[in-house]
Formats: sequence, structure tokens, C-alpha cells
Amino acid sequence: MFPQRLAVNDYLIQDPRYLQAYADFFCKFVEAYAEEGINIRRVMYQNEAWSYTPYPGCAWTAQGIIRFNAEYLGPTMREKHPDVDIFLGTINTNRLEVIEEVVADERVRQTIKGMGFQWEGRQIIKQLQETYPDFAYVQTENECGNGTFDWAAAEHTFDIMNIYLGLGCRDYTFWNAILADDGSSQWGWRQNALIQIDSDSKSVNFTPEYFAVKHYANIIKAGSKLLGSKASDEDGLPVIVYLSPQGEYEVVAGNLSDTAQDLCVKLGGLYLNATLPAHSFHSFREK
Repeated sequence: MFPQRLAVNDYLIQDPRYLQAYADFFCKFVEAYAEEGINIRRVMYQNEAWSYTPYPGCAWTAQGIIRFNAEYLGPTMREKHPDVDIFLGTINTNRLEVIEEVVADERVRQTIKGMGFQWEGRQIIKQLQETYPDFAYVQTENECGNGTFDWAAAEHTFDIMNIYLGLGCRDYTFWNAILADDGSSQWGWRQNALIQIDSDSKSVNFTPEYFAVKHYANIIKAGSKLLGSKASDEDGLPVIVYLSPQGEYEVVAGNLSDTAQDLCVKLGGLYLNATLPAHSFHSFREK
């Protein structure tokens, strides 16, 4: 279970002055970006509210989450920015009972439009979808690895994307898109990225992870409908199938195993048959 212990106090002091000030700053954030021509369409109350980390963070109790979203953020955003959706997130815990306690509050359900998940949070998406099918579900942060920038990192991202998209998540968000050199953060965590920059030579490296993502982004059109997916499981063959608005089948598949494997996917009255080499990514679109 993550985390092994939960906060017993809210790290943001639960004084009405501070809670209202925090809600007001969400509006200032939306307004400042709008002045630069960037329209914010969605906000979430806190990143990783269940982490105890060496970098800045803020843990919350379930009651604190309910209080802030239902009594402060929700009413303030409805008054000043009714076109901006509030999502519950980012959820990086598999402690289902905590999330259920929050969403069980009717005021919260009337406030949020959906939920955002990352890391251990993906383990509870399916259960929440069964209880709350009308919410939108999104992925909010790619698992960023340890600065290897290698094929193994690409395979991990390819597999994780299959899982989140296969669960019906509408968005998939990257952390990180671009990093320099060995990807070290200010607190010493080396991380992966889609693009790596050499600070000395100013050269650009499109990492294997970039091309893993491209198989999804390049083949799946906006507005496509998810038809089905298969996780990698024991055979190492993640597969996902969409139908485009134009009625074309879109298939993304990988072979994460050490040997070549045959792929067979039924697409209406057609069959896609292909042999996938070991450790490879593929995307197919019906012509």
C-alpha cells in the first residue's frame, strides 16, 4: 500500500483565511495564463497529496481535501471561472478507501468533473470507474525513471501508456518532455525524458522513449473511440485498438519479450496478422 502511513494532519493549515487565499490563487493562475494567450481548462487541488518527499510537497487528510474542494475551490472557481473544470488529483496513492471517503461526499461529487491519476494511483482506477462511470479519468504524470534514456525506459513508458489508455484515460501527460545532460533534478534524482539536450554541444537527442510515445501520438487521431486493449501480462504483448472518427481501425502493439511473437487482432470483418520482433514497437492504421 502506498503510502505506508497517511497524514493525520493537513500540511496546509486549515484556517479559512488560508484556504480562501489558496482558492483565490487558482483564479490568479488562470487569469495570468489567459493574459499570455494560454487558456487553462482544468485544475487540480494538489500534486501528489500522499507523498513525503525531499522536494516541496503538501500532504492532506481526506477531510481537508473535502473541505477545500467543496467549500473553497469549488465555489470560488464557479464564481470567477465557471468554464474551468476541477478534477480530483493528482492521485498517486492506491489507498482506495481514502479516495472513496473523499468522493463519497456529495458536495465533492458536485464539484469535480473527473479524477487524475499517476504512479500507484493507476491501481485503483478500475474500481473507481465501476462506482463512478460518469467521471472523466486522466493520467497526470509519466513515471520518469532514473536517467538512463535507454530502450528499457521506452518499453516501460510504452507499457504504462497501454495500461492507462486501456483503462479509458482521456489524457496522458509527460514528466519530463525535455531534460539536459544526465537529467538530474535539483534534489539529485536523475530522470528520463522524451528529448535530451547536451548543454555543451547544444545537440538534441530524441530518446527511445520519444519514439515509443510517437507510436501512440502519431496513429491515434483526436476523437478516436477505444475498442479494446490487452496488457502485456506474461506474454509481453501490449495491444490497444481504436476506431477513428473516419471509421479507420488504429492499432498500437509492442513486443516486450526476448523472442519474436505473432500478433493476430480481429478488426470487424478483417484480421491484422503480423510478426513482431523482440523488443519492438508498432502502430497500424487501416487503409
